[in-house]
This record gives sequence, C-alpha cells and structure tokens, in this order.
Amino acid sequence: MGRVKLKIKKLENNSARVVTYSKRRSGIVKKAKELSILCDIDLILLMFSPTEKPTICISERR
Repeated sequence: MGRVKLKIKKLENNSARVVTYSKRRSGIVKKAKELSILCDIDLILLMFSPTEKPTICISERR
C-alpha cells in the first residue's frame, strides 16, 4: 500500500508555517548543493522565511 498524496496548500497558522519552513530549509539547501556538485554548476539559492529573514546558499563549482 502506497502513501497518500497530500494536497499542497498554504498553512494558515503562522506558527506552524514558521516551524515547517525551519524544518524544511536545511533539506532544500542540501539538495541545492547536491545539484550543484552533480551538474557542475554555479548555484545561488535565496529564500525568505515567513518572518522575512533571508537564507542565502551560494555553491561554487570546484
């Protein structure tokens, strides 16, 4: 039996939105760095949290 597909929608609860962002942020940054290494590309990732704080990930080719 497979997993149920969740419908993607905006979280209305502000505190839940902040918690979800902080939990997923590191995973997104990790995937971006992996993509940069695998494809040998320069990558810049800019994300703004629900509290308007920026997260910047700059990955350079080696």
